Parts: sequence; C-alpha cells; structure tokens
Amino acid sequence: MNFSDFSFWWILLLYAIPFFAIRYVGKSLKLWRDELDTIGLAVMSLMLFLNASRSSFAIFIVEIVFNYFMVRLMLRRRGNGAKLIAAIVIITDIAILAYLKYLTFFAEDVVGIVVPGFRNNWEQGFPLPIFQQIPPGVSFYTFQMVAFVVDSLRPKYKKPIAFLDYINFIAFFPQIVAGPIERRADLLPQIQSFRFKFTAENFELGLRWLSLGFFMKLVLADNIAPYINLQETANPWIVWFFAYLFTLRIYFDFAGYSFMALGVARILGVKLTVNFLAPYTSVSIQEFWRRWHITLNNWFRDYVFLPLMGSKKQLAAFFLFITFTLSGFWHGAAWNFIIWGAYHGALLLLLRYTGRPFQRWMGAGKVSRFQFISWALTFGSVTLGCLFFMDTNILRLLSKLRTIVTPWAYSLSNLGEFLSSYSLNEGTVLIVTLLLANAVLFMEHLAVWQKRKFEYELLLLPWVSRVLLGLTILFAANQPSEFIYFEF
Repeated sequence: MNFSDFSFWWILLLYAIPFFAIRYVGKSLKLWRDELDTIGLAVMSLMLFLNASRSSFAIFIVEIVFNYFMVRLMLRRRGNGAKLIAAIVIITDIAILAYLKYLTFFAEDVVGIVVPGFRNNWEQGFPLPIFQQIPPGVSFYTFQMVAFVVDSLRPKYKKPIAFLDYINFIAFFPQIVAGPIERRADLLPQIQSFRFKFTAENFELGLRWLSLGFFMKLVLADNIAPYINLQETANPWIVWFFAYLFTLRIYFDFAGYSFMALGVARILGVKLTVNFLAPYTSVSIQEFWRRWHITLNNWFRDYVFLPLMGSKKQLAAFFLFITFTLSGFWHGAAWNFIIWGAYHGALLLLLRYTGRPFQRWMGAGKVSRFQFISWALTFGSVTLGCLFFMDTNILRLLSKLRTIVTPWAYSLSNLGEFLSSYSLNEGTVLIVTLLLANAVLFMEHLAVWQKRKFEYELLLLPWVSRVLLGLTILFAANQPSEFIYFEF
C-alpha cells in the first residue's frame, strides 16, 4: 500500500464511508456485534492488497490458508512431530519467497542460464511464470509468517487462534507491504481484542506520525531522488555527493513509510513497533544497527544468528558475518546487496575487535570527547555502504570505488566541475531540501543529546507537526518517487 499515492486514500475512503455508515446504523439498532469489526478490518486489508497487486494476491491467500492450517496441526502435536511440521511450513514459505524473488538471479547470475525475455516470456520454454516485479510485501509478510511459526512452538502458545485473527495479524494493511515485521507477542493480542474505537488521543498521535512521515517522504526523499545520478563514475566529489544524497533519501523514504504506517495504525487503535530510532545519530556501527530497520535486525538476530550459533559462541564472529551477508541478500537479488551485507558484517567485526582495546587505552572519560569523530566515522561508513546499496551494476560500482580511492582524482578541477554542475534553479531547490533534511536530523540529534525519552519527541510536538504539514503542502515534490523498500 502506497500511502503517498492518492488512489490508496481514495479506495480506503470508498470502503470506509459505507462500512462505518452501516456500522453506525447497526450499533444504533443494537444489531452490530463486535466481531464484525474483525471482519471489517480483514476485508479492508485484503481489498487494499488486492488493489495493490491482483496476481500476487492469489499467492498471498494460498500462503495464509496453508500456514494457518499447518500451524493448527502443529499445535496439536508435541516434540519432534511439531518441529517437523514447523520445518515443512518454514521451508515452503522460504521456497516461495526464493522463487518469486531470487529465481532470476540464480538462473542468470549464478548458474548462467540466459533466456531471452526471461521475466515475461516464460510460456516460450520456461515451465513456471516469472513475475515482472516482486510481489508487494512478499519479503515482509514471509518473515512475519516464519516468525509466527517459530514463536508458536513455545509451550505457552498451545491454544489455536481464530482464522480471522490470523488474517488480520499477517495482512494488517498499514504494515504488510514494508513492515515493521511484527512478532506474535506484540501484535496478535491487539488483533484478537481489536475493535474500531477512534479516540481523540489516538487520532492526534496518529496525525502527528502521519505528518512526520509525509514530510520525510514527499518533501525530503522525493525532492532528493531526482538529483541522484548513478552514471557518474569519474569524479570522486560527485560520487561521494550522490552517495550522501542517497544516504539521506533511503532514510527519509523508508522511515517516512514506517511513520505513516504507525500513524494509520494508531488511528485504528493499534500500536506498531517503531522501526527507526534516529539511526544517523549513532556514534558506532553497532549502535547504527540497533537503530536502523529494528524489526528486521531483531528477526535476523533471533531466527538466523542465534540458531546458527547455538552453543558455539567461539564462532560468533563467523556467524555474525554470515547473518549480515544473508541480510544483504534479503534486500535484493543482486551481487551488490550481498557485498553490502558482507561489508557491514566485516565492519562490525572490525570495530568489535579493534574498538574495545582502543576504548580501554583512551579511558572511559576520554571517549566522550571524541563523540563527534565517532559519529563522523560512523556516518561516513554508512555513506560508503550506500554506494554498494544504490548501484546494481557491478562494473560501474567497481569503477566508482576505484575513483574514490584514487588520491589525485580529488583535484580542484573536478571540484569545480562538481560545484558548477547545477543550474541556479536546481541548486536552490536542492539546497533548500538539504537544509530542511539537516534540520530534521538536527532535531533528532538534539533529542538524543538532551537524553529525552524518545528520539522523535521533538519532531512529534504538536506545533512541529503542524509546521511539517504546512511545509509538506508547500514543498511536496511534483513527481513522487516509488518507495525504495517496495522493491524488496
């Protein structure tokens, strides 16, 4: 569901207006049962998903039915029988994800099978259909399904849940397409007791989250996107600048979506997990990964890293590297994402084994004096990593890397070329956008420096939300871009 697309809100209203009118009349005549709210939410979520992609909707329904009844069967078993059923469900879910998302990569880039029109010509020789685009939300709802299966193996979850509750848990429309990836313990109790209760408090806080999300997406991310050129490889100043722009864009784009999801859910009375906690305030790469895409990182920690490591803690470094490489591959079926994941895994290991002796040598009191240097190195490392993330063309990526490590490429002539590469109008728009972007980042930093209870406390103040809404109306991009994480 694209919250920045007018059609989403139009379809939502076309459903909501008659539904709540019927609900109001039913409640007035005392004919409305609370359980009908659960049905209404399920229909709303499925209808919006169907509108997003009819082809993948069928797959989604099949997966939901299969997972639900297999989990019910699993709950009736004990010990190895339950684990066997869980393994079958997880393997099936991951196999469907691999087919939909990674088949082309493995066939063409790994095995070397090149079929003309591979994605849209399957009927001319390839036995199974290949989707032109990755079905929306498949990576997110698959991981949520897998987590539900694993969590349901715990003894305290032996009681089966209602089918409608499972549908709403997996298909809850604010978060199905791009997260957050919710856990059973956090979201399911809210779904099981769900009723449409629109309170002033939820409505006010939901609008604040929406205001922040819309501003991040429509004003910051969408105004930055047109200025990012992947073709530049020869001028290091420009290469770094585009990487910096992409670093801002991906945060404001993904966090913007996540905050819109929080806002919509909160208006409905559901509290979703906050998926970002001001990641660009981090003073270490470890802290960055505790603040960025939190639900995904927790998923990989709990369902990949810890099971892989088991009791072999002496191999923790190796399994950490493997986990981050896999997390990179989750982001996309291309070599650059694998390299990006391996880069961050290696960086974490490097800082883990070199950072501690360094801190002991400096002393705890002295470390605080170098917070700015630590922050700059962390942000620079993340920006460098964005070079891997943003460019799927490996040859072009290697050319960029050669350019930025060539000392004599940082010449004054190349700097002059970079500074003169924008017209007056383009430069003004970009400068205004960057000023607004850095003002938002500064308010995040300020909340952290002041040790406030919440990183977005200042940005969610009532008067700030109204200012952001006004700025969104004034400066929203004329050409909105797709959400980056819709591709994953």
